[in-house]
Amino acid sequence: MDKKAIAQSIIDKAIESGACAAGIANIEDLKTMPSFVMMPKRPHIDRVGAVEYETGLPEGVVAWPEMAKSILVIAYYHPEEDVFMDTWIDWKNPPGNKNLIGVIRETRAWMAEALPEIETKPMNYYVEKGGVWLKDSAVMAGIGILGKNNILVTPEHGPRVRLRAMYMSEDFPSTGKLDWDPCEKCPGFCRQACPQQAFANVIYDPADYDGQEELPGRNGCYSLMECDKEMQVNEKRELIGKFELPKYGAAESIVVYCRECEVNCPVGKALEKDTPAARDSEKIRNAACSKFDESAMKEVLEALSVPESEFDTTTKAATDEVG
Repeated sequence: MDKKAIAQSIIDKAIESGACAAGIANIEDLKTMPSFVMMPKRPHIDRVGAVEYETGLPEGVVAWPEMAKSILVIAYYHPEEDVFMDTWIDWKNPPGNKNLIGVIRETRAWMAEALPEIETKPMNYYVEKGGVWLKDSAVMAGIGILGKNNILVTPEHGPRVRLRAMYMSEDFPSTGKLDWDPCEKCPGFCRQACPQQAFANVIYDPADYDGQEELPGRNGCYSLMECDKEMQVNEKRELIGKFELPKYGAAESIVVYCRECEVNCPVGKALEKDTPAARDSEKIRNAACSKFDESAMKEVLEALSVPESEFDTTTKAATDEVG
């Protein structure tokens, strides 16, 4: 097989393994992408969920492994109604991350047998721990575009996806950017839905970043600090009790983070959303969101709670694995 055919076979295997979309980005192309250029120049921000840098490089700089020439990027569908896929259950890693890691593992195992001449290396989610800027990587890999909500927007599922990647030693060409932009004429439902108005003001100036026009929120209006305020609210509204979660088992603590800019994006939305699962998901999101009164918590707690006598910690499904 030629290089293009081999690359396609890897993409196909990732999708067969559970990814909803996949693509390849060449590292030399990634080095020119907005986040890879801008983030090393951005002033430090103390943010929710920040981790310590372990690469020995300046903040924002990606630590490229010597063996790496390209990366495989995968997307995993996160349905609006599956509210627990990306929540912190008992303060462990979100269950959806286990699915992403599983796709990468299965693809690497297949490559080790089918393509032993290509070395692969798993990638941490965090740039601080050896990862890459995933949204820009997914753009170069042809999975989606950066939306007005500063999130990757895909043709099939809109922004309702989660991302991971792995390094490869083969110098594959990038799948390439999509010739598609649903956000161009959109009035910005995602921005309007933000409970903290994180897109209200342009805070980044191209002049501060060597004339770079592609900035957070597309035009420089996305404020990570304002977004973090909502995450702090979400953590204060942690659900504490004895719960039984559909598909995930027993839990004693649930932290639901804001998805308003995701779920209010019309791209990729299913036509039929008036289902019990969708309504339950909305109730749980509302209970965690600062736009709604904390009294919404009571109904959610009552719906999820189980008696102490029936609570079985052996059924917990969350994973500690992050890497």
